[in-house]
Amino acid sequence: MKFFFTFVSLLFLLSSATNSGEPRVRSMPVGNQPGDYWVELKPVENDNCLVKEVRVKPTAIPAWQTRYTLGPGDVLTFSIYDRPDLTRDNVTIAPDGTVSYLQAIAVRAKGLTPDQLRKRIEAELSKYQKNVKVIISASTIASKNFSIIGRVQKPGSYTLDRPTSILEGIAMAQGIQVGTVRGSAFELADFERSFVARRGKKLAVNLASLYYEGDFSQNAYLEPDDYIYVASNLDNEVYVLGSVNEAGRRKMPVKLTITQAIGEAGGFSDEAFRMRVLLIRGSIHNPETQIVNVKSILTGKEPDIELQNKDIIFVAKRPFEMVERVLDSAIVTFMQTVTAEAMNQSYNSINLGN
Repeated sequence: MKFFFTFVSLLFLLSSATNSGEPRVRSMPVGNQPGDYWVELKPVENDNCLVKEVRVKPTAIPAWQTRYTLGPGDVLTFSIYDRPDLTRDNVTIAPDGTVSYLQAIAVRAKGLTPDQLRKRIEAELSKYQKNVKVIISASTIASKNFSIIGRVQKPGSYTLDRPTSILEGIAMAQGIQVGTVRGSAFELADFERSFVARRGKKLAVNLASLYYEGDFSQNAYLEPDDYIYVASNLDNEVYVLGSVNEAGRRKMPVKLTITQAIGEAGGFSDEAFRMRVLLIRGSIHNPETQIVNVKSILTGKEPDIELQNKDIIFVAKRPFEMVERVLDSAIVTFMQTVTAEAMNQSYNSINLGN
């Protein structure tokens, strides 16, 4: 289900630490050019001050934006040179990817640039008229979308009708959810475990560095069918994934060991490789890993390992030597698991709201 909302301005506050005796400043992004961030350092009242502007851009515009292709839902305007009476507004590309104009019926438009479609329409109309010069303009771009789920105010699907960076995407969802404790507000997001997914894999950007440290080199442009997952920092939990009987998220009590967590996940499945279980700890952008011989723990040869909040346990199906290879599989499995959970929560929230 798609959600369409008005664009909102992104306010991303950057703090500047200074040495004693140096002027203090406040910072706030301003400017409204797509993909541009103007950081204006304003004077602090009753202090020595410094006024400065810095413009920071995200990474280069992706290739799909330099050669836009049409798709279902895009709305076009057709006209013929010197024949204003034949202008047709608000012509929508059908779900099957075709579009019709005058005698050009059900012409394939999906995947074509506007110029390629123009040539096809002209070829069809030339069967009925000579020297036809068709003009096509897009009035609404609706076929390219990205999704955002998790701890944002308005999760859903949003249209990519212009170059849109990660932070702009979060702003379109009206920002991060905020909670209050004893009158103090705090954000509910955990960017150490948040990610952008593209074509089934984690995009190589560090959302923690982007959001917490203001590293705009991580502020990549979004592409069609990307999705942003914003993790929650509220729950105490671990994930037991891979070759166990009931893989998924487990609530974490005061104390939980790796063997207890595997037991709560229904134990090992028949194909599980128990001698090299991968324990992933910390940020998914730069995780710490440990190989655990659970078989030795169960036989009393090694001590059990106490888990920490947000740990990921991944049980492989077969022996492995390179941690990097199984780590990739573990991260993808984690992404699939949390995405499915977040989408189910959003779906249930919508149903309850109705």
